[in-house]
Amino acid sequence: MLATLASASPSPAIDEIVVDIGRIDAGRWSSGDIELRLRFASSAHLAASLVSADLQLPRPLTALKGVSVDCPIAEPTASGLACARAELRLSDDDGRSEAFPLAIELDWKSDSPRLKVRAEALSPASLWAFVARDESLPALDVDGAIDIELELAGGAQGDRLRLAASVHRLSFSDSGGLNAGENLGARAALELTRAGSDWRVRADAVLDAGQMYLHPVFVDASAHPLGADAEGRLDAATGALALSRVRLRHDTVAAVDGSIDVGSDGDLVALDLELANSPIAPVYRSYLQPFVIGSVLDDLSVDGEASALVTWRAPPEGWRARVAIARVDVGDVGGRFGLSGVRGRLVWHQQGEAEPSRIDWDGGRIYRIAFGAGGLAGRASGRRFRLQERLEVPFLGGALEVDDLRVDAIGRPDLGWQLSARVQPVSLEKLTEALAWPTFSGTLAGDIPLVRYSGGVIGVDGGLDVRVFDGRVRIDDLTIRDAFGVLPELRADVDLENLSLDALTGTFSFGNIQGRLEGRIHGLTLKDWKPTAFDARFATPDDDDSRHRISQRAVSNLASLGGAGEVLSSTFLRIFDEFSYRRLGIACRLENGVCEMDGIAPAEHGYYIVEGGGLPPRIDVLGFNRRVDWEVLLGRLRRMVAGEAPVIR
Repeated sequence: MLATLASASPSPAIDEIVVDIGRIDAGRWSSGDIELRLRFASSAHLAASLVSADLQLPRPLTALKGVSVDCPIAEPTASGLACARAELRLSDDDGRSEAFPLAIELDWKSDSPRLKVRAEALSPASLWAFVARDESLPALDVDGAIDIELELAGGAQGDRLRLAASVHRLSFSDSGGLNAGENLGARAALELTRAGSDWRVRADAVLDAGQMYLHPVFVDASAHPLGADAEGRLDAATGALALSRVRLRHDTVAAVDGSIDVGSDGDLVALDLELANSPIAPVYRSYLQPFVIGSVLDDLSVDGEASALVTWRAPPEGWRARVAIARVDVGDVGGRFGLSGVRGRLVWHQQGEAEPSRIDWDGGRIYRIAFGAGGLAGRASGRRFRLQERLEVPFLGGALEVDDLRVDAIGRPDLGWQLSARVQPVSLEKLTEALAWPTFSGTLAGDIPLVRYSGGVIGVDGGLDVRVFDGRVRIDDLTIRDAFGVLPELRADVDLENLSLDALTGTFSFGNIQGRLEGRIHGLTLKDWKPTAFDARFATPDDDDSRHRISQRAVSNLASLGGAGEVLSSTFLRIFDEFSYRRLGIACRLENGVCEMDGIAPAEHGYYIVEGGGLPPRIDVLGFNRRVDWEVLLGRLRRMVAGEAPVIR
């Protein structure tokens, strides 16, 4: 119609033609009170304007109060008309108005009539201010340039619409600094072709210049371009969109294929996205690691392959995901933990009960403690996980057996879990060897009725029993904060019952002591696995009737701990290899880097560490220093257990 009117020779009585089109509704957008006005300036020139009183756009785009296209001079061409200085003007409810330059070409003399509209070097800041006023879209500071070309064509080959856009040197940032881009370059194209009563849809886009940070993901498009392309059909009657082929690609990282269905109301109807078997390391670095910064998973070394399938259907089904893992090795770069030969599948359903998940591994470690092959089987749905089979992890000649494991609020700050387990007898000899400690004999075993994790704190109900040195060590009220973090903190109460001093001192090369020992280490606090506070007391049990003997070396070491120096070097007692004693004991209360020392009884000028008794030769050992720097005391202990003999002068 426009072509017919524009090509008609105006009558002297006709200066202007006005066409009222009325309202257009097209599903998710609509335009009302449309007016087309043609003004004949001369037989060779035509002026035209197209005005819409309002334009409703799909959310989250905003509604516009007024939209107009004005062409002051349309000049004839060989095939139609051209308007090089047209103008698009947008107006909003706040009274703001912004104009954008356009170039329009109208060709109706060829076999395929077409209308082409071009806009170059448009201001993205001005466009964003008008179309992104919905509260769900962020306020952005934008700079750069955008070129847009729209082409409408018809004829024997069918109706066609093509929209192309390119972005140059685009930079943006939000007020919080969580989203930003710099010198971005991108191209996108959308093509609709009439196919019967529907439209065939083809679209593609590529971002291949600049850098972008969309919290918490960073993308260097210059080094690793991103692209997308899709094909499908648009229902002309309802506006429903079915993209049967969708491909998303991130150069050298991953490629995802799938399909998307969108209803006439703009809501998602169905989605299927599949990641073919791919190296997992680049996927972790680009898309997983940013979301776990600050957690135990934020600095991993990952090797291996995985595939994934993600689907969405209308409720009640919602989101579902399936991940297959093939021979993956994963380890913390800081050396805190690691797993090798990981394989299996993870199945998750947003709603309802999912199929069982199972992950197996060949081996692993936590710090210096290695463990053997095992498998974890359970079900994951919503934000929770439940163990389905007993988990058994062999380590150090024994095993950890987990009967119950529950994880809740996965992916939320209030993540919590609990488990009940038992420790089958573990070799202390292997444990101390793994930790590079002096070798202990004995076993570690016990039932753990309940372990809870909440708010970053691991708490243990019940206690652990350690059978060592022919006696018993009981660990109660164990809690760990930030176990795999920068500054882990452990608190516990430890009680010692009827330990053999002969076995204990023999293990540490301390010098031989015969007899029994009991004691406690209450309020024990380790920060970064180093003691910072405790109240420790060790003494001979009141009912101990075993043989009480102490070697010269042990006497010198105990005296050194109490600050007495060389107690034997200036006396005739240095000729004896060992002595008898009635009881012994020592105490240390650590606070603020200082150890408050004490013994089994007060003395005139200090405190008794060893009180003589029994058959001669007998000996008393006294301590004199009440306050000892912890690092100094620790240094003395290290030298003693390392086997450095005292010097006898």
